[in-house]
Amino acid sequence: MEIMKTKSKGTSGSLDVPGIVLHEFPQVYLAAIPGFWLVDHSTPSWRALDPKKGFQRIVKEQRAREIARTVLDTERTFPNAITLATDETKFTVTSGKLHLPRKTKFLVVDGQHRLWAQKQSKIEGTYPCIIHMGRTEQQMAELFLEINDNQRRVPSSLRWDLVRLVRSDDHAVAMTADIVYELAQRRESPFYSVGIDLTGEKKELTIKQGSLAPEIRTLLARELKKKGAKVELEDYIALFIRFFVAIRSLDPDGWGSPDSTFFKARVLRALIRVLSDMIANIDIRKLTAQKMHTMLKRIKRSTLSEEAVRRAQGAAGVHDLYLQMKAQVLKGS
Repeated sequence: MEIMKTKSKGTSGSLDVPGIVLHEFPQVYLAAIPGFWLVDHSTPSWRALDPKKGFQRIVKEQRAREIARTVLDTERTFPNAITLATDETKFTVTSGKLHLPRKTKFLVVDGQHRLWAQKQSKIEGTYPCIIHMGRTEQQMAELFLEINDNQRRVPSSLRWDLVRLVRSDDHAVAMTADIVYELAQRRESPFYSVGIDLTGEKKELTIKQGSLAPEIRTLLARELKKKGAKVELEDYIALFIRFFVAIRSLDPDGWGSPDSTFFKARVLRALIRVLSDMIANIDIRKLTAQKMHTMLKRIKRSTLSEEAVRRAQGAAGVHDLYLQMKAQVLKGS
C-alpha cells in the first residue's frame, strides 16, 4: 500500500482512504487516514462521554505540541502506525480503497499523543493505522493492556477497570474489580451519589479506584485463604456497602467533600485495613452497619487531623494511621 497525502474534505462524512486487508478472521486493516477526520471519529476510552475531554485527561499537551511541531508542521511522515479498534465487523475494500462510513468510531489503543498532535497543527497529517475490527469492549481492554502494559505504566485506576472487563485468574483480583465497580454503581452504596473515579480520567472525583482496590484485594486474599469459597462475591459487596455506610454515618454532612475527616483516600485505605481485623473472627454476614458504626465512632478525631493525614504520605504513613485507628476501634473487642 502506498501511503500518500490524503486531504479530508470535512470531518463528519464518510471517507475512502488507501487500505488493505492484513488479516481475515478477525479482520485487521492497514490504512492511511487523514488526521482531522480521524480525530473526530476517535476516542481514548470507549466509554468516554466526551472524547475531547478524554484525550485532554490522558495526553500530555506538551508532548502532543512537540509532535505537532516536529512532525506535522514540517510535513514529515509518522514512522509507525497507530493502533485502532472498533466494534464494527467489516469495512469495504475496493481496488485498494478502504471505505470508512460516516458513523465510524475508533478506540485509540496506542498512539494517543500522535493523534492528539493533529489538534495542535493546521497542517493535516496522514496517519498509518492498524485497525482491529469486531472487537467487544472486553477484547478492546485486552488489546489495550497487551500493548500498553509492555510499553509504559498504565494508570492504576484504568488498569483495575480493564481487569474487570478482561477477568483475572487471580480470584481476589477479579472480585476486587467487581466490588469497586458495584460500589460506584449501586444506589444503596454511599459512593453512588459522590462517585468513584474508575479509570483515572475524572480528575474532579476525590476517590480513585486505584486507591481503594489494592487494600480491598489484600483483605480478600486473606479472607479467601482462610475461608475459601464459603463466602460469595455478593456477600462481600454487601459487606463493603455496609462498611462505607457506617463510615458515612460518622460525618454524613461531610461525605463527598475532601474537607471531611473521613472522606480522604488515605483514611479510607487505612480503614479498610481495620475492617480486615474487624472480620477476622466474625461472620461478615453478622457485621451490620450499626455494629460497625458503634466500633468506628471510637476513633478520635485528633487521630485524623489535617496535619496528621498530611503526614501520612506513602505506605508507611497509611500504616501508621491504620495502627492508631485499629487500637481505638478494637479496644475492648
